[in-house]
This record gives sequence, structure tokens and C-alpha cells, in this order.
Amino acid sequence: MNLKKFHKQKDSIEMVNLIPMINLIFLLLIFFLLTGVVSKKDLIDIERPESEHGAEIKNLREDLVFTINEKNQIFYDNKIVDLKEIPELLTSTESKHILDVDKKASIHVFNNLMQEMKSNGIKKVFIKVSEKDD
Repeated sequence: MNLKKFHKQKDSIEMVNLIPMINLIFLLLIFFLLTGVVSKKDLIDIERPESEHGAEIKNLREDLVFTINEKNQIFYDNKIVDLKEIPELLTSTESKHILDVDKKASIHVFNNLMQEMKSNGIKKVFIKVSEKDD
């Protein structure tokens, strides 16, 4: 009788195959990178006025967002712009126009910006506010 058929070779080393686990980790990494929400952080620190009746809106890429900080500087796309440059930036009356105004900003700067928008055919402007705490 040949005993070599029934004996296992003791020279082989048993190892755990890590390749399927590495594949799974990379697939999960790709999944979370593709499904994660990447939002652009506002570089300008704004303390918005409170409102009881304000509703939250979501910004889209084609929205035109103008920001007025507490130093009365007007920003567009995180760059300081002058009031005279506003007509060049208002290319479309169909886009949603949003104003993000600090509550300590001057009402005169706000009114001047609104007047520029009105004189360029903008009829609807959204103003960002924060919810009033009760």
C-alpha cells in the first residue's frame, strides 16, 4: 500500500489570502468618495439676521451669490468687487440671485446693491437669513 497518497505535505505554509479584503476596502473607498457630499465652505464669516418666516433654499452652481460682510465689502465668488463691477457680473436675469448680508452691514450698501440689481433688470432677489431661536 502506498502511504504517500494519504499524507499531507507538511512543507506548505498556510497563509490567509488578503487580496479579497484589499479589493473590498478599495471598493468601499471608491463608493464613499463617489457618494459623499462635497460642499464648498464659505470663506467669508457672516452673521446673518434672524427671521421668523425665512425658508431655507439650496444654492445651485448657476446661482449668483453676492455677500456683504460687516466691513461693508461686497464679495462675489469669494473675491471683493466694487459696486461699479456689478453690472458686468449680472449676465442673466434668469439665474437665481442671492444676497448674503451680515446683520452689522450698512443698510446703504445693501440698498445700493439692490438698486444696481434693479437697474439691470433683476426682479427677484433672495436674502439669506438664519432661523430665529424661540
